Amino acid sequence: MAEKNDKRLKEDIEIPSELISGEEKKDSEENEAPKEPSRIFKAISKMFFLFLLFSLGVAVFLSILTLDFLDLVPFRYKIPENWRNKWPLAPYYDFVQLHQLPEEERYQQLMIKQQERFEREIVQGNKDLEARAKELEESYRALIRTQKERYNNQMQDLRKQQEELLLAQKKFAEEKQDFDSRKAAVDDLSKKLASEAANLEASLIRFMEEGNRLEQVRRIAAVMDAGSLANIFNEVADDQLIYDIVTGLPPTHAGRVLALMDSEKSGKIMKLGQNAIALPPPGPARTYIPPSLQNLIASSQAILR
Repeated sequence: MAEKNDKRLKEDIEIPSELISGEEKKDSEENEAPKEPSRIFKAISKMFFLFLLFSLGVAVFLSILTLDFLDLVPFRYKIPENWRNKWPLAPYYDFVQLHQLPEEERYQQLMIKQQERFEREIVQGNKDLEARAKELEESYRALIRTQKERYNNQMQDLRKQQEELLLAQKKFAEEKQDFDSRKAAVDDLSKKLASEAANLEASLIRFMEEGNRLEQVRRIAAVMDAGSLANIFNEVADDQLIYDIVTGLPPTHAGRVLALMDSEKSGKIMKLGQNAIALPPPGPARTYIPPSLQNLIASSQAILR
């Protein structure tokens, strides 16, 4: 029945002969030459094989020791003495020797070993404590050193700040002293200015009084006789005063007085009238400042500097 079904399927599905021959060739090639495994697979397989071999060896070794311990296949006495003291047989012989003892002695041995272990732990703990104490001591000393260095640095900073503060105080004291001296000089200068202002006011009053007096002299000279006035002017030494009086008289009366005066004296007075008034050059407004006031201004400028 199966052969008939296969024939029917082949008849229903016509497959090209070339494809069938190619697939058959591939199947034959795969069956004839299988692919080699990769290097990674070989390395993993080897490692796994070695692990299994090692595990098998350990299991066999432990099984042999178990048989020897149960006295089923005793062989521990046949092993030489020099091998018994080496690892891994030395721990096994100690274990067997301990469990072959009576229960009380075994218990005592266990207690002794436990005590020795405790002593070793205590000794090791003491060593650890000593090492820890040394570490703490070193860290404490390092901390003290760092704190000491920090303290020294802070003290140096405080000294610098104190020196700067002292310098600032000294500078402030000097500036205060200079300010006090300047204030005293300004006060003295203000007093001198007040005194000079009073002097200027008095001088101005005297100047105005002298101007009024000169006007009165001019009025008197205008009504006097020309000869008498000429004789009086000849005896006066101040030519500028005579010129100021004559310029205030009527022209005819002034001419008569000058004609009757000494020729040399009248010539000097006429020269005063011939001097042209020199005007100041163009520039900023100028005012007259007395020498005493100029000295006060110069001293005030020096104080302000």
